[in-house]
Amino acid sequence: MGVKVYIWGTGVMAKDYLDKQEIARDDILGFIESSRTKTSFEGKKVYEPQEILGEYDYILVCVRNKGGEICHLCEQTGISKDKLILLDNWEWLDGKPLDELPPGCCRKIVENEINVRKIFPRFYESYVEEQEIRANRYITISRNGFDLREENAPMISEEFNTIEYQLDYVRYRTFELVANEIIRNEIKGSVAEVGVYRGTFAKLINIKFKDKKMYLFDTFESFNVSEFNQELKAGRVPQRLLGQFKNTSVQEVIGNMDYPDKCVIKKGLFPDTADDLDQEEYAFVSIDVDLEKSILEALRYFYPRLNHGGFIFVHDYNNRFLEGVKNAVSIYEDEQGMRLLKVPLADEGGTLVIVK
Repeated sequence: MGVKVYIWGTGVMAKDYLDKQEIARDDILGFIESSRTKTSFEGKKVYEPQEILGEYDYILVCVRNKGGEICHLCEQTGISKDKLILLDNWEWLDGKPLDELPPGCCRKIVENEINVRKIFPRFYESYVEEQEIRANRYITISRNGFDLREENAPMISEEFNTIEYQLDYVRYRTFELVANEIIRNEIKGSVAEVGVYRGTFAKLINIKFKDKKMYLFDTFESFNVSEFNQELKAGRVPQRLLGQFKNTSVQEVIGNMDYPDKCVIKKGLFPDTADDLDQEEYAFVSIDVDLEKSILEALRYFYPRLNHGGFIFVHDYNNRFLEGVKNAVSIYEDEQGMRLLKVPLADEGGTLVIVK
């Protein structure tokens, strides 16, 4: 090919693209991390943005949902944004769509992505084109405003005009409407999330239930390896998930919350981290831990403590790559000798809503 490139990112996405063998190894000048965590990756040196010097043709950004952050780093370090090729070609900055951004912000990046199909066709087909299709589909849905908004409980899309919100609109908006019902009916109890990751969904829970205590259960270190390997052996989880949820911290999550004083961090393996909460009751719970055993333990703990009129969201119930989720719900129903009141959502992850 002869085109000299840097690749921004050293994670699963970068490895996946390298496996396509579209670029000769000699044409890869190195890898970039916003804040370096390793000195080398795939036999090449890892740089921080301020270290990028010399001649190169493009920087392929193999990181999702970081366009705004990377644009800002390029401005600080003098990297030309005209040479960036981003995976997410419809990045929103400061809550504004691309056609409303000031000149010179990220418009050139989008133009590059459209033209790059001739230079990096596998990159384009695997990432950029997919994002264009997803963006067009989800933005159209989320801007229709097909449900009625109440004056005292408006949709808070101004807070969540983000990629995560747009791509998973059905789950987020359903939660807002469910939360309105809980508030209207004055359902007592705290709120909780098991499987917090970086706190994107927890932030919404925190905003909607600003007067309720919120418990956040997570290892903040990704999955328990033993449990993950059991699910992997059973063919109920893809190998690539193992290291995907490590880039988080308690500090980052708390920093994302609008009402951090209402948050109680419970770091470690659930349900051990709930041992001191036997008398707690709940109005809303989000369960998003992917693996059968953890989800079953969460249902065993939370459903008996969920007040009538409360809701539980079980993420990935209809996710064909995480079959242990549905198994866990079935096992719990069999244990209790009853069928839960269930409403499946047609959202990004196939969420199940449980009503009590």
